[in-house]
Amino acid sequence: MSLAPFNIWPLALVGIAGFFWLQSVIDQPKVAFWLGWVVGIGFFGLGVSWVYGSMRTVDTPVALSFLLTAAFCGALAFLTAIQLWFHVRFLQKLKLSLLLASPLSWLFFEWLREWFLTGMPWLFTGYAVIDLPMAQLAAIIGVYGLSLILAFISALLLLAVLRWQQTGFQSAVRPLAGSLLVLLSLNIAGLWLPADYWTQAQSTVKVAAIQSNIAQQDKWKSSQQLATLQFYGEQIETLPDVDIMLWPEAAMTRRADQIPNFMAQVQSIMSQRDQTLLTGVVTKEGPRYFNAVQGHGMAQGEEYRKQHLVPFGEYVPFDPHLRNLIGFFNISISGMSPALKPQTPLVTSLKGEPIFLAPVICYEAAYPDIVRKLAKESQLLTTVSNDAWFGDSIAPHQHLQITRMRSIENGRDMARATQNGLSALMNAQGKLLKVSEQFTEAQLIGELTLRSGLTPFQRYPSATLPIIATIILVILLLRHYRYTKKYQ
Repeated sequence: MSLAPFNIWPLALVGIAGFFWLQSVIDQPKVAFWLGWVVGIGFFGLGVSWVYGSMRTVDTPVALSFLLTAAFCGALAFLTAIQLWFHVRFLQKLKLSLLLASPLSWLFFEWLREWFLTGMPWLFTGYAVIDLPMAQLAAIIGVYGLSLILAFISALLLLAVLRWQQTGFQSAVRPLAGSLLVLLSLNIAGLWLPADYWTQAQSTVKVAAIQSNIAQQDKWKSSQQLATLQFYGEQIETLPDVDIMLWPEAAMTRRADQIPNFMAQVQSIMSQRDQTLLTGVVTKEGPRYFNAVQGHGMAQGEEYRKQHLVPFGEYVPFDPHLRNLIGFFNISISGMSPALKPQTPLVTSLKGEPIFLAPVICYEAAYPDIVRKLAKESQLLTTVSNDAWFGDSIAPHQHLQITRMRSIENGRDMARATQNGLSALMNAQGKLLKVSEQFTEAQLIGELTLRSGLTPFQRYPSATLPIIATIILVILLLRHYRYTKKYQ
């Protein structure tokens, strides 16, 4: 409830403090495991409930959609179960268990969700403070650093409550004041060091992010193709003065070689106007298909291929056995391949000057390091997405919140084009300059700033802080058990 679209950020502190309280009062690892699983069911059951809507989008039966969503959330909940079990089994007896081990293990398990079994980097605590000044510190410590700070503040608040219960309010004053002081200091620091402090403004460009509002059920139908081309052709005709135009993920449901006349006209018009078009499209090389962004106009010939695909959405694990088992696994774009080599920014030009653009496709925005590597060599972030899969759920709001954090971490303005919302233009502080309504056609037009330079976050892999936290936990464990063994 602390995350989008609810945005009641103090509830993050309440929720984490409650989880830490369970870590301190349960003394049986088996009980901790199953209670942790129940906590996870609640957490993921609400937080990623949109999986149900994604399945219904392709007419998966209601009962089957419900069962698959429940199975998915139940599987994710085992991570929370392991987290609570691990603490009770190994960390509960450590010195400073609450103030040190609990926040560090919270960070470790958030990081684990990023990469374990290809990853589900969703619902990170740090996103809760996106609208507070302290969010600007993500340009230094990233979303993981914000999560660690919130976990530490939660531990202080819990300590205050426990002391109040045990010996009265006076003993609770110090941890309570400490938590408030940390929170106040970090927000002051965020005001003093906004994300764009670390990067340098160059020039501005006029950008248009286009939202087509084509229903997902119709998008890939042959009968829809002419209307799709007409819609995007009209965007080119009505926007003769923008520098960069952005169309959503897989906006062009036909490859360029399948619609040569249309693409030739696009290229001719945009080259004459000194314009750049970036559009999502499916491309093909040999037997492989790629979810890609292609450049046209002044970016003619540029292509970026998606590096991290969505399991069961863009590819099907154990494909020969699952593809025809359930209709959802046989959707039109579920045969994609990831990029076969590391991808680089797209290059275009404006008035003879080169511009480097970081293209990010949909789910990739949830991976801090994918965006970091592209952004550090770019002047502007561009994101294309197809959130139509999520329907009228909380997912598009969560996804926009996640992309805003990527702008802050990298100190770059961003243009975001989605099929049916939420499309947005945002500055390097992650502040929304323009945002579309959902389920409408939209043209978001505005001035964005090209920026150079590196934020502190960009200088090191995003896993740096979680790895340090893991090393500290290991050291604490080793010291504790060596001490215990010595004095047994």
